[in-house]
Amino acid sequence: MFSSLQGFSGKVGGRRHPTGLRRVAHCAWGKFRRETLRAVRHGLPGDSRLRRLQIPFMMCILVVLCAMPLQRIEAKPPHLETLPDGFLYGLPPSVEKKTFVFAGQEVPFARQDVRDRIIREINYLLLDRRSRVLLWLKRADELRPTIAPILKQYDLPGEFIYLAAIESNYNGRALSSAGAFGYWQFIKSTAQKGPSGADQYDWKMRIAHWKDERGDLVQSTHSAARYLAWMNRVKKITFENGAEKQGFGDWFLTAAAYNAGPTRVLQRMNAFGTTSYWDTPLPKETEQYVPRWIAIGLISHHREFYGVPPAQNRPASFDTLHKVMLVKDLPMAVMAKMLKATPRTIWELNSSIPPDKAVFPARHAGTRVAHTIHVPKGTGKQLLAQLAAQGYTKKKN
Repeated sequence: MFSSLQGFSGKVGGRRHPTGLRRVAHCAWGKFRRETLRAVRHGLPGDSRLRRLQIPFMMCILVVLCAMPLQRIEAKPPHLETLPDGFLYGLPPSVEKKTFVFAGQEVPFARQDVRDRIIREINYLLLDRRSRVLLWLKRADELRPTIAPILKQYDLPGEFIYLAAIESNYNGRALSSAGAFGYWQFIKSTAQKGPSGADQYDWKMRIAHWKDERGDLVQSTHSAARYLAWMNRVKKITFENGAEKQGFGDWFLTAAAYNAGPTRVLQRMNAFGTTSYWDTPLPKETEQYVPRWIAIGLISHHREFYGVPPAQNRPASFDTLHKVMLVKDLPMAVMAKMLKATPRTIWELNSSIPPDKAVFPARHAGTRVAHTIHVPKGTGKQLLAQLAAQGYTKKKN
């Protein structure tokens, strides 16, 4: 039967069925009909009949599939013609036609090396990490009402919201192998150090056995914004030729310094005599870091072009109570009952407190603690009333 395959003749692109496969399909169908009639005529038991029909049936299906027209390979759309092989996603036409500005700075897409680095990251994210990107976009929409005003408070570009996606997947309990923790992945030494002589940029956070503010969305975002602003505007930058300036003055270099550390970035700039991120050879992770940041922004701002769900304008999902002074320890389980919420919801909103503690202490090291507590949207006044009624705070006269 299969000798007829040697007579295969047909056009690539599937405009007509190969004549050889048509003969094979006809032969297989005839065998299938004969076996079916024979099984019915002899009254074979059900299982035996099925076994006898199995081979011709599968042969018939296989041959029909083989005889289907081959899918025609179409030429790339015009906007993809310049892409290297293996890449499916290019730049949106609107970006191609005009100067593209990201974080207040022009991205030099006219340079082929810059263009390739960013397109490579776009394809990596959408082809290899698509489910993660969809999660990032969803979380960015959810957290934007909280993060965006803080970035604006320190005159940071709104695009820095996407930096937290790369750092932690917007996960307040993310812990790296190097010990970086929280939404913005501060290492302990940086989080506890702070700047000297620039109090308005003080990014220090409380790290204790009962609380790690790196895991608090609001407090860690304030610290990240101050740290980024300090590196960009205040940090003393000294070049090997003796020239000095205040801060990097470049958001791409500042983002690179957030990843690799300002000292390492400055060392590479001095070694190569460069002043631009795109001209400075950096560690591999940092080489990918800024292009990936820009790629996420492009995908988010052109969702229809890249085939991802549209943006969702969501209101803030929680309220924040500041300087709550307790007279006795407040377990999260008790707080959840007060608000008729699940303990997990309360903890996720206050993830700076380790889950093995799950308590807002009244005192730490003998000193009363002023707590910042996050609660589900619209329940702030309810919690304050319940705390006073149940003796967790002093009643106001």
